[in-house]
Amino acid sequence: MDIVFTLWFPLLTIIGVSHSASILSIPLHQRAMLKHETVMEHAGVHHYEPNAEARTDVFPADDSYGMFLWVGTPVQIVLVMIDTGSPITWFQCGPCSHCYPMQRPPFNSHASTSFRELGCYSDTCLIPMMRGILGNCTGWSCRYNVEYDMKSQSRSFGIMVTDTLNFEDSNVQVKDFILGCGNSYEGPFRTQFSGVLGLGRGPLSMQSQLHAKAFSFCIVSLGSEKPSSLEFYDTLPKQHGDTKESIMIPFRENSRYPFYYFVQLVGIGINGFMLDIQSRVWGYGLNYDGGVVIDTGKLLTYLPNEAYSVFRSEILRTDGNFTKNQGNEELEFCYMEGPSNVYPTVEFYFENGNIAGENFVSFKLNNHQLLITPEQGIVCLSFAEAKNSALTVIGTNNLQGTLLTYNLVDEIIIFTYNNC
Repeated sequence: MDIVFTLWFPLLTIIGVSHSASILSIPLHQRAMLKHETVMEHAGVHHYEPNAEARTDVFPADDSYGMFLWVGTPVQIVLVMIDTGSPITWFQCGPCSHCYPMQRPPFNSHASTSFRELGCYSDTCLIPMMRGILGNCTGWSCRYNVEYDMKSQSRSFGIMVTDTLNFEDSNVQVKDFILGCGNSYEGPFRTQFSGVLGLGRGPLSMQSQLHAKAFSFCIVSLGSEKPSSLEFYDTLPKQHGDTKESIMIPFRENSRYPFYYFVQLVGIGINGFMLDIQSRVWGYGLNYDGGVVIDTGKLLTYLPNEAYSVFRSEILRTDGNFTKNQGNEELEFCYMEGPSNVYPTVEFYFENGNIAGENFVSFKLNNHQLLITPEQGIVCLSFAEAKNSALTVIGTNNLQGTLLTYNLVDEIIIFTYNNC
């Protein structure tokens, strides 16, 4: 399936611009197609180093994570939010009279000499898997329509284009990178971001266009002044599954949500006891509405009604010392912060992705991962009810201090503890 989609869009020329960088992750059958003058016009380039990587810094921003993209010729810098459920990368382009308000100016497409619009009948616009995103083709331009967050129903609209993308931290350049150029929207968007970095499944995600075999980033604390890094690997990084430091979890697919990386949750435990929740809630069987995803664009973990009602009952049974908070109405279980507090122990039980180990592995939350501070002096369990969705969404608060490695070859995700 990956090979079929790779053939739909134009060959990406990925060129290092220093002696330490090189052409990154172009399949052998395509490397021969690279024109000699394309490589030679960049002085001092080494040829075909097999272990080249692209990396960039990732910064916590409010309740999400962002990174700077260096785009265009000459380069313009845009700040985008990392989203492991988005099928495309997009940002707002100017001039634009219908863009959402931003703290930074939009990308000036007219100023980039490498900027190209894609037409309705371009190979990109005809990718079968992308019809739900690129299906509204009017006039000459290939248009996109991507929706985020079922609760707020935020949407971005625009045209599909190509331009040059630079990874400044690793001196890697990607020519003809396919992305969305936003020119209108619906619903709320975070004003500090110009758009979204697409790390979901699909042929137009960042990792697919780089032909990466894996990518990783560490969920640093939202209050951290130290950045993390997003890295794309040409060869698989060393795996440390099912040790005291890390666990492996297999990915699952759901045809109703083709761009999400689903993980197979077995259950949730409170104080050492697994909650009595039907397995279909976690996506077992033919429940295409259910399932479990990790969402880097969400802070809280959202449980569907059937799971949250059991979670609520158990929390209320074991502890009644709660207080109200004014900072976030979604947070139900809150405490006055104090050194003598004893909080419930919460564990996720996942299917084990290491065939040599047990049937399932556990991920026990420490207090830093379990709790969130909506206002001074108040801490709350970072769980909420997903009122309009049957999906379970694991948010970043539960994953703070965890390195996430997406192994795209073996279809597993690796959680490595305290590695930020």
